[in-house]
Amino acid sequence: MSSSIKLLSWASWMASMSVVAITSAWLLAELSTSPLINSLLIGAQNLPAFLPLARSIKGVGVFLGATLLLELLVVCLYFQLLPNWILIVSTLAVALLASSGSIIGLLPMTGIVLKDDAITNQSLQQSSDVGSLSGTLIGGIIYPYLKLFPPSILLVLAPAWLSRSSFKKSQIRSTEDIASTPGVPPTDRWCLLQGLCIGTLFALLPLWVLSLKDGSSVDYSFILGAFMLGRVFTNRLLPKLSAVGLYLVCAVLIFIAFYPNVPIWLDVLIFIPLGASVTQIEFDLIDHLQGHGDLPLRRDILFRSLAIASVLGSLFMGMIGQAIGIQISLLLVALIYGLAALITWRFRRRRSTHATTTN
Repeated sequence: MSSSIKLLSWASWMASMSVVAITSAWLLAELSTSPLINSLLIGAQNLPAFLPLARSIKGVGVFLGATLLLELLVVCLYFQLLPNWILIVSTLAVALLASSGSIIGLLPMTGIVLKDDAITNQSLQQSSDVGSLSGTLIGGIIYPYLKLFPPSILLVLAPAWLSRSSFKKSQIRSTEDIASTPGVPPTDRWCLLQGLCIGTLFALLPLWVLSLKDGSSVDYSFILGAFMLGRVFTNRLLPKLSAVGLYLVCAVLIFIAFYPNVPIWLDVLIFIPLGASVTQIEFDLIDHLQGHGDLPLRRDILFRSLAIASVLGSLFMGMIGQAIGIQISLLLVALIYGLAALITWRFRRRRSTHATTTN
């Protein structure tokens, strides 16, 4: 099997994940205007990070099943076949199932794709970025007209075919990987801080676009797409800054974006450097974790910490939004990023300086 087909299947899977994420967020926003209920989606999407899930190629099938179930929910909403509270609970459950499937199948699928020596980590990451960005734009544009079916279910067929064609070999490889992989990675306090900020940022974003901006899923996909575009070109958009400086940049950008009466086109533009800033913070955190070993382990620590803390951040923002309203709550996100800059400057910098002096 050629490397181009593998990379195309990988990008297709990343695109389908983005479409499912956007559809879940927009479906929940249409079902309920409660900030607390909408914030539960990030919790459902990141809850598998708390669980010791065994890695298996069968995770791709689980994700495909979740995609089909989500399509059924969209049909039920369109024809008003079920009460809203059942659809809300079902949407959260399907989001949890889809996230579990993607986590379970990620390691074996990575092994299948990287089995070809012609494919490097860099080309795999580029394929992931392009797939995620494409899925975000496709999902937002298609949803108002054809809902979920055309982009997501068709997109996930490619990785499903790839996983099935390599099932026996990947099953042997995944068993070896599980045996040799260490236990659940630890968490890091500074990665948890970043995850808390991310959770507060995205908890109410779909509801903000729908209720305060009078936008559609197209507008929401443009905002997320701009954020991902910033992630792709982070090294070209921003100079090298310290973590403190990056948090302050994020605080200013978020305050401008969520300020009342800012046009949505300006929000889209603002989310490009915001995505670049968040990505640079994550790069800085990976460098900060040098003492934990090689790069794969450091990335595992980062992503697990981000997922766990984002659940807490989203629930916190949901409760605040429920109590004082969406607009004021979103402006508080800028304050949270400012506090993150202050905490990083006060404690992490001091600790790093002390460590350097000791050495």
